[in-house]
Amino acid sequence: MNQDALLKEIAKLRAEIERHNLLYYEFSNPEIEDYEYDQLAKHLAELEAELSGEAIADSPTQKVGSDLSPGAKTIQHKVRMASLDNAYSLEEVNAFITKTNLDTGKQNQYCAELKIDGFGINLFFDYGKLVYATTRGDGLEGEDVTANFLLLPDIPHEISYLEQIEIRGEIYIPLTDFLALNEQRRETEAKPFANPRNAAAGSIKLKDSTEVKNRHLRAIFYSLGYYDANSLPVTRQHQLLDYLKKLGFPTSTRDLCNTYEEVASFCNKMEQERYKLPYDIDGIVIKVNELELQKRLGYTGKSPKWAIAYKFKPEEKDTVVESVSFQVGRTGAVTPVANLFPVFISGSTVSRATLHNEDEIKRLDIRVGDTVRIVKSGEIIPKILAVDISKRTPTSVPISFPSACPVCNSLLERDEEGSINYCANAACPAQIRRKIEHFASRDAMDISGLGESLIARFIDEDIIHSIPDIYNLDYEHISTMERMGKKSADNLKQAIELSKAKNFDRSLFALGIRHVGSITARSLASAFGSIEALISADKEALLNVPDIGDIVAESIISFFNKEENIQLITYLKQAGLNFTYASDLLSDALSEKSFLITGTLAGYGRKEMESLISKHGGKILGSVSKQLNYLVVGENPGSKLDKATKLGTVIIVSEAEVLSMIQQGAKP
Repeated sequence: MNQDALLKEIAKLRAEIERHNLLYYEFSNPEIEDYEYDQLAKHLAELEAELSGEAIADSPTQKVGSDLSPGAKTIQHKVRMASLDNAYSLEEVNAFITKTNLDTGKQNQYCAELKIDGFGINLFFDYGKLVYATTRGDGLEGEDVTANFLLLPDIPHEISYLEQIEIRGEIYIPLTDFLALNEQRRETEAKPFANPRNAAAGSIKLKDSTEVKNRHLRAIFYSLGYYDANSLPVTRQHQLLDYLKKLGFPTSTRDLCNTYEEVASFCNKMEQERYKLPYDIDGIVIKVNELELQKRLGYTGKSPKWAIAYKFKPEEKDTVVESVSFQVGRTGAVTPVANLFPVFISGSTVSRATLHNEDEIKRLDIRVGDTVRIVKSGEIIPKILAVDISKRTPTSVPISFPSACPVCNSLLERDEEGSINYCANAACPAQIRRKIEHFASRDAMDISGLGESLIARFIDEDIIHSIPDIYNLDYEHISTMERMGKKSADNLKQAIELSKAKNFDRSLFALGIRHVGSITARSLASAFGSIEALISADKEALLNVPDIGDIVAESIISFFNKEENIQLITYLKQAGLNFTYASDLLSDALSEKSFLITGTLAGYGRKEMESLISKHGGKILGSVSKQLNYLVVGENPGSKLDKATKLGTVIIVSEAEVLSMIQQGAKP
């Protein structure tokens, strides 16, 4: 390849890799799997080997991908956070071990650890107290996510190690919570997350603390950034993991290995057992065990020389498309689903894979009878990668997306974005069933016992035809139904009666307005106070509500412009449902005031005091800033006190003074 052609190919590859970096780190929405990305980076490195060092200094092969959000507050890491080099074969792992043994002049021990497929986090402690939490960022500085990190359970905010230290780990979402989250997003027609890593990355940066809590984030820790080697009571990686656990940090399964054979055995074992774990792993990290040797070996431009990640290749299997069916959701969206000859892959049997929309069918050119290659995206969600055209029969015909609803035969309409086909018939039986299921679901009216199977049975037996029928059930008749009985009927009646007491935000979410999830419903209920005020709100008023954009605002207006929806609300109000928002505020004594707590309080735990402040209208901040009004100081305060004092605008108060503020402000 001549020089001009080489430079042109390098420029093209760099631009492609930078685009994938942006999608992965900043938008948490990758288009390709890790393996494909690494092959692009490997090819670029091979081409760049022919260039001078100066010519590749600014290449993505020499930089850590950045997860920094535009305009976000950042904090510089005390020690750079690097990314790991990847190995996709045990031969590459063996080469790494051989090289590090040669470089150190000895047979090293290696600590092999599970590679959690999550989102990197860096914690800085000073004199035993958590000062801040940041993302990996660009490796040199990270995004401040302290406020959201403090919401994670089972992570210590104070430790017995009293020197400055950076403790690093991975934020993740447990698999069961991830699947439930994606199901909830499908219900509100939000785009499902591709994998748990993307979900965790997006969740830790959310502005809504309630939504952060709902994401069920967890964290596992495995390394240090800055630390004083003279004061650290350990000298080896496996000892460090034990010490972190002693300090209160969750750690993962690991194995201390003396030879390559032992490392390979652990990798093979965990690749087989990975699907039994409660979280997603995508490989094994192999580290030189001695911390001093880690320092001696040092780093390349972007990666440590003392560690490597053995990445599991996503398992791929071939199967056959037996048919394609079309499902109708509660909003009328028609989704094609490929029904597959069952195949066991990545720990479970797969027999169905969504095709998303008509455009995806055309892109894949998929046909009934085709042999297809499938993978579980993020090892979770079945996804069709490609069609094996060579095995296609001459008689196969392209799949035609129906022009009419497969359930009620009404003509389908294309949505405003041009990607989804909708059944516009609000009386469509499929929509009615899905709407009732959503209405009774846990995050909506939470009607215990009224699940999918019973709803389907009630519809089939003409007991209910619409949502209002839920509140006019004949319980005496239900008690005589097969597999029901009086006790079941009484329990159902009690659950339905209890649903009437749910707050307005739950009733609003239960209506199933397109693009309005449970968090958005809470924001709307709090902002407008009643269904009447919300119905009469114009677009400008809606856009003034945090996190409400044009699409959501237009969807809300469209919903309330339909007479059948106004009638539904009227019926539900007559049935006794609550459409007026009741705040859980005890008073507004601390309204428009912001607080931060440091040190140990005498009468309250930190979370208890934060909850008390919030219930009296105060806002809890995650760090000292110009927006902070009051710093609540207890015993053994941390560096926040120094920062607040230097800032000069923060009022320092005690626990007793906060209680006095509440008492004085809450008086009638």
